[in-house]
This record gives sequence, C-alpha cells and structure tokens, in this order.
Amino acid sequence: MSKNILLDYFFNVEAITPTSQASTAFLKQACIVVNSNSGGTDGDITQCSTIAEIEAVTDNEDAKELLAGGMSKIYVLQNDDLDLQSILDAFGPEFFTLIISSDFNDTNITGMDLGLFKGVVGVSSATESFLEAQAVIPKRVSFFTKTENGAKNMCYAFGKLLSSFTWRNQQYVTMPYDDEVVTLGKAESYFDDKISFVLNDKEFGKRLGLFAVGGKAIVAPYILKNLEIDMQSRALSYISGNQPQYTIKEATLIEDELSQVIQGFVDRGLITIGTVSIAVDQGNFIASGQINVSEPTGLWRFKAELKQTL
Repeated sequence: MSKNILLDYFFNVEAITPTSQASTAFLKQACIVVNSNSGGTDGDITQCSTIAEIEAVTDNEDAKELLAGGMSKIYVLQNDDLDLQSILDAFGPEFFTLIISSDFNDTNITGMDLGLFKGVVGVSSATESFLEAQAVIPKRVSFFTKTENGAKNMCYAFGKLLSSFTWRNQQYVTMPYDDEVVTLGKAESYFDDKISFVLNDKEFGKRLGLFAVGGKAIVAPYILKNLEIDMQSRALSYISGNQPQYTIKEATLIEDELSQVIQGFVDRGLITIGTVSIAVDQGNFIASGQINVSEPTGLWRFKAELKQTL
C-alpha cells in the first residue's frame, strides 16, 4: 500500500518510460564464411573467441587474423558453398560485416546469394579483372592478395577496423603479410580502381595502402548506418515518451532532437555536415534531409610539384 494515498488520490500520475537507445554493437561484429572441418557442421554459425575455437570448426587460417587484428570474438559460418540466403536470413542481424574466406574462389563469389544481408561484404582475389568488377559493387570490399596468403591481410585489416574505439580508416597501418605490391605503378593502379591492397616498402615495410568499400573509404557505410540507427532511436524514444500530437510545434521539437544527433557526429568529425527537417502531412511526420560524409584520409594521397628557384 502506498504511504502517500492522499497524493495518489488527489494527483494520480502515470509514468511513461521512453524506449531505450538502440544498440549499435552489431556494427563492430564480423562473420567469416569458411569450409567446415570434421568438427564443424555446414550451415552453423559459431561464435569464437580463441584460436582453438576456430580450429575446432574449420581448417581455414584466415579467420585467425580477425583476432590478431584485435577483435575479441567473431562469428564463423561453416558451409561448402556461398548459397547463404537461408542461413543468413534465419540468423538475424548479429553482424554488419561478412567476410568471404579463401576457401571460395572467384567463381563461387560471383554466384553467391546473401539473401537479405545488407552489410559490408569483403572478398579477396589475386585476379585483377575480378577485383575491378567487385570494387564497384556498393558495400563491397575488393582486396588484392597473393594466392598463398589467402584472405589473411583482408581479415587483419577488418580486425583492426572493427576493434578500434571509433571509426578509423586504418590508412598505412602495419600489416602482417607480403602481397608483393612493390611498385608505384601497381599501387596507383589499385588506388585508381579502388582495390584494397597492402604495399610493401623497403624502408617502412608492409603497410595498408588502401582500404576501400564500394569505391569509398572503408568507414563510410559504418558511419552512415550508425547515424541512421541513432536517429531512428532518438525519434522513437521521443515519440514513445511524449506521445506527441501531429502538429508543427511537435515536428519542430522532433527536428531538434534529430539535429542534436547529427551535430554529435559532426563534432566527432565523422561527417562534415548534416541537415534534417520534419514536416506534418496528413497525420504523419515526414522527415527529409541530407548527410555528407567526407572522404576520409584512406582515399587521400598527396601529389606535389616542387620547383627549384634559380
């Protein structure tokens, strides 16, 4: 029994709890597709945190580089082909990055079916013409590799990306394997085609020369998805907590809430500018706006002309 029965009788208050903030943790999670060994089962997705757990389900070595890059856990999808529609659709959105291991060749990748999966997909190959075609696909990472290295460098790069505290494009970080890109002409060719690659320099060693996705710097789809979820979550929280009427005043208040989300991304340097407006039309809130993500330094190089004075 409430001790303030008079207050409850006089002024009954119904508490409305807003919807909590949506999680974006899945953006930092990755799944790698491999062939299973005798301990694994086709169609299963296993969460692995150690080398031993990976070795229990596959003989593929690529997955270990995700942990070496800094990730604390990964998902390992075991299958003998890339017809993954039913598997991915049933598993749900636990990860935003799907990596195709070196267990699968160019032909397998060309015919793969990912169902409803809309995240980033990483593929690697030693065939440049194949990589050129893959590099123009939205949200597709096309990574050059020497055949014997498989997808190891690509996995390590993703490990560094997804284990970082914030979104960094990993430009020029030290890499573990030599893919024998040792000439300026070859490096510039890959850059022009937006093919990710590791450059091996005599003085500075093996460095990530480019990490791109769909022709853009690697962080772009992650930032945009993060912003999308944060804006959706803020709007839902406001509406569930305030139960607003469809009025211009309420539309302005929601617009202010979303503008705060956008400004937070601007302040962190993740986007350059963003605008949003909320209108009321036939009993609905209608949102419109524009978000500009600058090309991070992963797609920048400096070219200079030095003139000697007489």
